[in-house]
Amino acid sequence: MNIRAAVPSDSAGILKVTREAFTLYHDELHADYVVGGLVETEEDILSDIMNHHVYVAESDGEIVGSIRFTELTPDLAYIYRFGVSPAINNTGIGSHLLSTVIDECRKSNFKAIALHTNARYYKLARYYYGKHFYVHSTSTDKGYIRALFVLELTGDTDYDITPAFSK
Repeated sequence: MNIRAAVPSDSAGILKVTREAFTLYHDELHADYVVGGLVETEEDILSDIMNHHVYVAESDGEIVGSIRFTELTPDLAYIYRFGVSPAINNTGIGSHLLSTVIDECRKSNFKAIALHTNARYYKLARYYYGKHFYVHSTSTDKGYIRALFVLELTGDTDYDITPAFSK
């Protein structure tokens, strides 16, 4: 397995794995709302590759996972569209992707990383707790109970979390 920064030619592979991962998420939750990962386009992914941070996991030349993050403030990064092919879930690839982002955020001197997930998706909540994220707050602004998870990277808790609320 290889983890690397995404390049524009990865957009189709990222779209494929994102659709697979978010279809599983949608189906397991019996979601009756629009799941953003299922409606994005290759153009959206290309924009993310050019304007934000996108990493992929490859196995035998095939993209099997991806994760994205963006800078919300000089102190706060935000993870989004994190997914691994359901065919290889629970093999550690997601943990390697997440660790890569955490390492990059530390190198960039972020104080914290935030992300949202459905609060009712026990598997993901447990996963993020296991990675030392905590639930900062919840909201229903997207039509379901969203948990805002935060990972503090330094002992300095003087950062503004509010930019993550609108993500």
